[in-house]
Amino acid sequence: MLMSKKIRMKFIKTKDMIYISHLDVQRLLQRVFRRADIELSFSQGFNPHPKITYGNALALGVESYGEYVDIEIEADLAIEVLKERLNAQLPDGMAFVKLVELVGGERNLASSIEYGDYEFTIENVDKISREDICKRLDNLMAMESIMMTKKNKKCKMVDIDIKPLINTLSLLDYGQEEFVVSAILATGSKQNLNTNIFIPKLLEVLGISIDPLDVDIKRNDLYFRQDGQLVSPL
Repeated sequence: MLMSKKIRMKFIKTKDMIYISHLDVQRLLQRVFRRADIELSFSQGFNPHPKITYGNALALGVESYGEYVDIEIEADLAIEVLKERLNAQLPDGMAFVKLVELVGGERNLASSIEYGDYEFTIENVDKISREDICKRLDNLMAMESIMMTKKNKKCKMVDIDIKPLINTLSLLDYGQEEFVVSAILATGSKQNLNTNIFIPKLLEVLGISIDPLDVDIKRNDLYFRQDGQLVSPL
């Protein structure tokens, strides 16, 4: 009897693919599995569904080099063969970059991911110096609390402290025309700092007068917390 295999896969989402939703990605990947002739395992019961588990949803318009999905397949395929067959069916802008067979006992993606590694590219419209940017970022991280107002699930406006949701914040690259801020932010099912909330506060602290929608966002990876350290799912 053929044993099923569980596989964790890391993929990128770039170019025009940044404009398709998380739900669209799920639909796309199920079509890709069919076209690549990969037989997925299904759950038992009245309404069977393919055994696929996704990492945290990526916002529209965000480029990513660290998205994750776990699958279970009914085929004894080598990892490289599976990767090649799947990538041959993916559109330009998406590709699987790393696949690992799971042996059991691994942490669940959706419930275990806690942080995301982000880069924000910001137009330096006010020609702020490198030193001033670093000082303002340090001042933000030195604050005991960073209060923001957001709409909760009941559509009521509530005050939240986003300071505990910012793990690191620093200037990654600087130029007269634009600069890049690196941040590791809470990106989990239990705690999550939406970039739509974070970016306006970041621009306010930096004193940059641009539309938050004009900030380019890139997500490099997602992380578990393990023994006090942040580790990639792969």
